[in-house]
Amino acid sequence: MVNFVQAVREYWVHILCPMGFVIGCYLDRRNDEKLSAFRNKSMLFKRELKPGEEVTWK
Repeated sequence: MVNFVQAVREYWVHILCPMGFVIGCYLDRRNDEKLSAFRNKSMLFKRELKPGEEVTWK
């Protein structure tokens, strides 16, 4: 137990930085999904596609 506490005390930067990156990526993707859902419901972007036209966003 003492070794674990000592390791966390010495290497907290190496633990928290990657965790922050992963959490940030997760939140960014979740926010993109919310914005895409809003865009799909928005009257501004709602229109009929022309024949052969594809949706260019994810």
